[in-house]
Amino acid sequence: MDDTDRKLLQILTKDGRRSISDLAVDLKISRATVQNRIARMKDSGVISRFTIDLSPDEEERVISAFCLLKLIANDTRPTTAKLKRIEGTGDIHSLSGSFDMIVEIRTHSLKKLDEILDDIRRVPDVAETVSSLRLAKVN
Repeated sequence: MDDTDRKLLQILTKDGRRSISDLAVDLKISRATVQNRIARMKDSGVISRFTIDLSPDEEERVISAFCLLKLIANDTRPTTAKLKRIEGTGDIHSLSGSFDMIVEIRTHSLKKLDEILDDIRRVPDVAETVSSLRLAKVN
């Protein structure tokens, strides 16, 4: 990865919807070069996905929770794969300390949140869960 790749990533991190043409102008390189660099970074895993940030009004409509997990097994990969398949789960992180993982959950109803938590508890290696609702985003 060179300085141009870093600049490209910096721009895309701020606005992932920038057009290839605009990126080419900003970086003073051809459109084809921008496309090739993005494709290479996607293929190598540097760019894993393009995403959006919700407006504060829409963010207020989303029910967001965090679920801490204690696992039976030491290998988190099979559990992570199962958790990713549960609709409504978002980011999943491994942790040090009392809990092994944390799962972000996003949905639009408390009923659906309860169903998602039940689905998480049914994952075979999950021994214990503790859940908390997110009240506000502070940064």
